[in-house]
This record gives sequence, structure tokens and C-alpha cells, in this order.
Amino acid sequence: MADHSKTSSLEGASNGHGEHHVDTNEEKVPDLPQYLYTALERLAPKEGFTEGNFTIEFDFGSSKGDGFVGQMFKAEITEGDRKEMYLCKIPPLDDARREQFGSMGAFARESLVYDQFLPMIYEYQRRKGVTEKEDGFFHTPRCYHAHCNEAAQESVIIMEDLRMRDFQLWSKYRIIDYEHASLFMTHLGRLHAISLAMKRDEPEKFEQFKLPNPFDEMLMSDGPFRNMILSQFQMVIDALDERDTVERAKMEQLKEDVFDELSRCGKGQLAEPYTVVGHGDCWTNNMMFRYEDGNPTEIVLIDWQVMRYVTPVQDLVYFIFCCTDEAFRRKYYKEMIDIYHRSLSTMLAKLQHDANELFPRSELDKQLQEYGRYGILMGMFLVPMMCTRNEDLPDIEAMAQRMAESKQLNESFFKTTESNQDAFAKRMSDVVKDTIRYGYI
Repeated sequence: MADHSKTSSLEGASNGHGEHHVDTNEEKVPDLPQYLYTALERLAPKEGFTEGNFTIEFDFGSSKGDGFVGQMFKAEITEGDRKEMYLCKIPPLDDARREQFGSMGAFARESLVYDQFLPMIYEYQRRKGVTEKEDGFFHTPRCYHAHCNEAAQESVIIMEDLRMRDFQLWSKYRIIDYEHASLFMTHLGRLHAISLAMKRDEPEKFEQFKLPNPFDEMLMSDGPFRNMILSQFQMVIDALDERDTVERAKMEQLKEDVFDELSRCGKGQLAEPYTVVGHGDCWTNNMMFRYEDGNPTEIVLIDWQVMRYVTPVQDLVYFIFCCTDEAFRRKYYKEMIDIYHRSLSTMLAKLQHDANELFPRSELDKQLQEYGRYGILMGMFLVPMMCTRNEDLPDIEAMAQRMAESKQLNESFFKTTESNQDAFAKRMSDVVKDTIRYGYI
């Protein structure tokens, strides 16, 4: 049996199986589920550790605000002088948080991504002659283990710690710049191109990944998130100046239709034949970058818990309207769309297909007109969070407990505070005005 210990940069504690590690501060790693230890014990020999001779220690793997439907812990496996670090993603330890916010469904989806979808598209590219990461889409973390048992409410995803390879997160407080945004658009185009090509080449294999919108049940007008959604949307309206009469009128109308629009934008069948498997959560906290001479040269997409089969526009406008600002969009919006479609076209050619047949630029423009308002529908959740300091984020466990008791979430996920109100009002009102300017509303 391996020796298990839990340590933290803040405080360590023994779980009864191994050594006791103590630090000087207050917070400690909580008691972790046995299935996590079991998964690591099974992984260790596959990684070359000797059965019975290794120890496992845990530490916190992320900061507050970095994860919503899961929790991250670092696991260090040690044998003699050898130490290896792994990131372990598990459902929330808090029962209410896990049950109220659909964590198990999200973990089932992400486990499917790492266990089946990504290996499938990697192998497909290689069969088509795309073998180098510089030429295709191979830009995800290495995953060592992915398993989900929804009935038992157990799931663990064990992956590499990208920080060990010098990958870094872009700060959520900063507007993305041209170099990082263009790198993302290039790889998003490649990812979407693989869907379009595989649908044509291997429809039977591809079929199982036509997953519906994971938020369908949550977003119904009579669902448990009704009041929260209306509250978040009212924040959008309140961000507008009283003189913005046209914008306010359009937002009041959109508020009347918000549940229908959330549903419509998530229905993949409406976007056929251009529907793709999308990442679904394309903001800066879900991508990491590696640099050479200060310039971003490599990107990795993480957090695939809301992957779905949907219009490609969802990933595009989610990123552009949430991660850029009005000044960036005025200068680069069209160029970002051009970079995306040019990359998609190039990738399709490598896969022996023609973009003029599978997804012409004219059809992309039509899809943008049809679904571009999704930028507001997601911006109302994400923009206030991106303007909020981590220490001011809500207590998710307490929120989940109140929801369990009332069967309805009667509050905004992310509220404006004195520290972020002005920043939110500026960014959100600019999202509204730009969406109107591009003709999406």
C-alpha cells in the first residue's frame, strides 16, 4: 500500500494512512475521497513507480474562482529521489454544490472528452497525414486517467500539470491582446474543421459526440435558475446609460425572450450542416499559453466540461465578446473572424476537404447573424466575474445550500460591487452596443 499524505502550501494534514506534514498557516487540504487515492495507486505503477514504495501527497491545485463545477488538487507521487506532479480534478466535495449545479453530468462529459473524443480526433488527423502539432489540433493536456460513475457520484480526471512545462494562464482581469487572441482563433478553426471533416468521412464514429447543450434543463423558463438568469440579465440593462434608449429597448425585448434565445442558440440541429463539436467555454481561464522571447507560441485548451454539438459561432462570440473590449473589437473584430475561417479552410484542405463546400465564409457570416447575440447571453454571466476579484466571488457552497432549500436560485451568480461596478458597466454596455452594431440584435 502506498503512503498517502495531504499537504498544502497553507497547512498539511495526515489522512491516517501516512506521514503527518504540518505547515504554519491555517487552511488545510480537506479529507479527499478514497476513489481518488485508488485511482492514483493504480496509476503509479503504470508511471514506473514500485508498488508499495511510493508516497502520495496532496496540495490545493487552483485558486478560488478557477473552478465552478469541480475542484482541483495537486498530487505528488514520490519514490526515493523521483517526484512526479499530477493534477486531479474531482467533483465538489460539498454535497449541495455537487447536486445543485450539475457537476456529475459535467464530469461525465469531460471524461468522455479525454477518454474517447480527443484520442479519436488525434488518430483521425494522423490517418489523414496531419501528424505534427504545428499543423493540426493536438492542443490539450496529457490525460492519464478519466473516469466517471454518475450513479456513485464519483469521478476523477488525472492530467499533467501544464505549469511544469511553463504554460501560464492569462489574467482574467486583463483584456486579451492580439497575439493571444489570434493564436486562439487559429486553433479554434482547426478544432472546428476536424468536426466538419469527420462528419463527412466517419459519420458513425462521430455520431456519439453529437452531445446536446448541457444547460438545457437549467435554462428552461420554469427551471431552478429562472430568477438568477433574469437577475443577471437585469444587470446588463442596468449597465446601460439612461440615454442609451435604443439599446435599452432592445435589451428589454431580449429579456422577454431570453429563455427561448438561450435554448435556440444551443440547438445544434438548427445550425446544420455546419454544426460542430465545440469547446463550449472559451474564455481565458480555460486556455494556457507557453512563450518564447515573451511571445505566445503555443496554446492548450483545458476544461472541456460543457463540450457540445452546436453552431461554431458559439465558441467564436463567447470568446470575442467576453475576453476582448470595444477598442479591440473596433480594430480587430473582422480580422479575428478572418483568421478563424482561414485556419479552418487550411485545416480542411489538409484533411482533403474544401471549405467552399463544407463551410463557406458566406455561411459563417450567416451563422454570425443568426447566433451572434449569444455573446450577450454568455457575457451577462462571464463579464461580471471577469471584473471581480477572487476574494469577492460568492460562496458557492452557501449559494448551493440556499438553492437546495428553496428549489430556486434567487440571486445573481456574480454581482457588481463597489470595486467592479464601473468596469463591468463599461465592458457590458460596450458588448451590447457592439452586438447591435454588428447587426446581431
